[in-house]
Amino acid sequence: MTHPKRTGARLELKDVTKTYTGHGEDKHVLDRINCIVEPGEFLSIVGPSGVGKTTLLRLLTGLTPVTSGEILLDGKRVTSPPEDLAIVLQEYTRSLMPWLTVEKNIELPLKLKKIAKEERRERVQSAILEVGLEGNDSRYPWQLSGGMQQRVAIARALASRPRILVMDEPFASVDAQTRLDLEDLVLKVRDDFGITTLLVTHDMDEAVYLADRVLVLTGKPAHVAAEIAVPLGYPRDQVDTRAHPDFGHLRGEIYQLIRGKR
Repeated sequence: MTHPKRTGARLELKDVTKTYTGHGEDKHVLDRINCIVEPGEFLSIVGPSGVGKTTLLRLLTGLTPVTSGEILLDGKRVTSPPEDLAIVLQEYTRSLMPWLTVEKNIELPLKLKKIAKEERRERVQSAILEVGLEGNDSRYPWQLSGGMQQRVAIARALASRPRILVMDEPFASVDAQTRLDLEDLVLKVRDDFGITTLLVTHDMDEAVYLADRVLVLTGKPAHVAAEIAVPLGYPRDQVDTRAHPDFGHLRGEIYQLIRGKR
């Protein structure tokens, strides 16, 4: 039982600007963000705390409207949450329903979409196998470790068969070893399914390890300081890839950009 491979979606940001208005003043958060993410590409988004990374994700997912500019998903303007998009958040404890089993948590969005019962069962089991949760179907989130709970959240996203996966600091709440395991899981998911993947992270090592490119945001309002290609090749390995001389060079380059040293 396998998940059918799909072509990832193409994402394009054209002069995306966001200004919040209220209390007698405007807060200009994002200023003319331009970026293209090709189908199946992995893009990491980094920047100083408070720069507007999460705001950008809210615009990308259609949860918040842009002030000006436009976001296109396969050429169609994003004005509401796209059908082919799935989100994995940092706080898995808030996104999973504690009164539902692993199986029922993964199935829930499919029931809301009124997908037939037999297809729901197939999708759920396929997703459980993909993230390594076999044998945990009937357990509840509170019976699982943090890393396993985040695997449930990833499995739920996969079951919807997205063409683009957006993740906001998804591994920030787990221990270091679990974080490395989940990073490799996400790379496996991207390779197996061809999903276009966007990751917001504060961890520069993680950004470099996972991505084909890193988008660096700086300033107030935030703008694109640089797009850094990551020519480290695949498959990647937590030991060998991180020991590669280019890994340290790329990390240093991104750190200097974030600190405003370049």
